[in-house]
Amino acid sequence: MRDDRMAGQPVVWVNAFQVKPGKLDEFIQVQTEELRSFAQQGIVKGVLGSRLLRATNRDRALAIALFESVEAHQTWLKQTDFSAHYDKIKDLIEGAEGDYYTVEAAYGATIE
Repeated sequence: MRDDRMAGQPVVWVNAFQVKPGKLDEFIQVQTEELRSFAQQGIVKGVLGSRLLRATNRDRALAIALFESVEAHQTWLKQTDFSAHYDKIKDLIEGAEGDYYTVEAAYGATIE
């Protein structure tokens, strides 16, 4: 359940993917293409930035997106058809789990 303290505040959406063994490179390629497509089309309203991270020693990846608010993320979800993208990744992953996070503390530079 969403915390009302998050209403109207910037949030980070994190998707943690468990990728099937030997499929991480292909998964990263598909996700990267999708991220570029969204950026080029300018269809992601309310997004402040995103990152795709690869685990160094496991078949895992994180997709992280910073949105202006939970509402902005949910509006984007309603407006975007993910079925074609899901068809591309469904055979590459064992599972995925997503959740909202708020920044509670920070130190230092961001990673590019």
